[in-house]
Amino acid sequence: MQNFTRATDFPGLDRPLAIVDIETTGGSVTRDRITEIGIIEVDEQGVREWSTLINPQIHIPRSIQGLTGITDEMVADAPRFEQVAKEIVTRLQGKTFVAHNVRFDYGFLRNAFAELGYPLSLELLCTVKLSRALYPEHKRHSLEIIIQRFGIAVDARHRALADARATFQFLSAAAAAKPADTFMAAVQVQTRRPSLPPGLEPDIIEQLPTGPGVYYFYGDNENLLYVGKSVNIKTRVLSHFSGDRASAKAMAMCQQIRDIKAHSTTGELSALLHEAQEIKKHQPLYNRRLRRLSTLYTIQLQEDETGLLRPDIIDAREATRSSRMYGLFAAQKKAREALIQLGKEYGLCDHVVVTPKPVKSACMSRQLQRCKGLCTGEWSVLQHNTALMDALGKEALKAWPYSGPVALVEQQNPHDNEPAYTVFVLDNWCVLASVSGSGEPDWEYLREVQTGAALLDRDIYRYLVKVVLKPGKGLTLVPLA
Repeated sequence: MQNFTRATDFPGLDRPLAIVDIETTGGSVTRDRITEIGIIEVDEQGVREWSTLINPQIHIPRSIQGLTGITDEMVADAPRFEQVAKEIVTRLQGKTFVAHNVRFDYGFLRNAFAELGYPLSLELLCTVKLSRALYPEHKRHSLEIIIQRFGIAVDARHRALADARATFQFLSAAAAAKPADTFMAAVQVQTRRPSLPPGLEPDIIEQLPTGPGVYYFYGDNENLLYVGKSVNIKTRVLSHFSGDRASAKAMAMCQQIRDIKAHSTTGELSALLHEAQEIKKHQPLYNRRLRRLSTLYTIQLQEDETGLLRPDIIDAREATRSSRMYGLFAAQKKAREALIQLGKEYGLCDHVVVTPKPVKSACMSRQLQRCKGLCTGEWSVLQHNTALMDALGKEALKAWPYSGPVALVEQQNPHDNEPAYTVFVLDNWCVLASVSGSGEPDWEYLREVQTGAALLDRDIYRYLVKVVLKPGKGLTLVPLA
């Protein structure tokens, strides 16, 4: 078998490798702590091993002591994480981070470095995923199973350096057993790196936040090219540079990027609103025309003196809370066009959906054999009402579930900077106002907010439907009526 002693011996891997395993006090990234780390470095100088016990400063549960053999007494005199953090990061920097179930090991390390104020960011390779890709005929891919399957000798199972060695031996065995192009393809699925614009410094990417907010792409002379939003700014920005998914226009924009800036927000809704405001204010070159913050129209049904339901196109902000809203349209013309099209599909009368007027004579659609005959008495009012409601059904917005306005409190991640929260006043799927700050919100002011500045668009509606009906983590609803 080939002797894999350098990173470049592995097809598809062109960076040095850091093959890592950690032992912990349990499975919770935020509650539990690291008790041991083992690192095998593989680069042009060959293979080097390093490991250390770490004092977690909390009790190691008996079940974990039985599994790993690491006891409270063993770690009592071991260094704390912050005392070996510099050593660890020096061994990891510039390398592909390899681990079996990489999300576990990397998640613990990234959280530990975050507590020290250091944003760890490395390219990852998971050998569980690699095993699944290379050996799909097998159902199980745990390290224990792989050790048995490949006959890997392990002297101390569930100890960091021993498990890192087993992971390295599996990586080497798989690279030797599989054709180079097969191994390379499996590796590149995980490690495919975005091609950064030629004029953009890599450090700019590394400094981007990983929380929610708005990002800005700038070209030469601080020319604003694009404004976007995301719940993870860094991940979203990197997705712009994945050429396999980008359009020609998007690629042309990326080639012009010289700088990227970011504005963190308390959450997704504040990011959505801030993006809309910034696009309207700056009109970036590559943003599509947005109609957020301008008037949107919707359709509500009104019953006339004969019991006939008639569609009424109105400003969405003025919609009656007790009546169902159908669709959100950028202009009255767009809403009317939608009604005309639905009329053709469902046999509706022109006197109702095209040019509202009394139903006393045959409409144009009836003459063309499209209208089912409301205007000629061949269809009853009930039949037409039912068809109209069926036609609009797919466009129906959910009914506002409250009798009046509510406050949606969006909490900030405790690791982020101020403000600690943003409060949105909502009514009938519209945002009436937003206030950011720390401490206790001014509830009296929020109760007095008027509806004149109500904001609504499709994205806002889609987001609010999710969180108003079922608030998630970091969101609280407070009735104001």
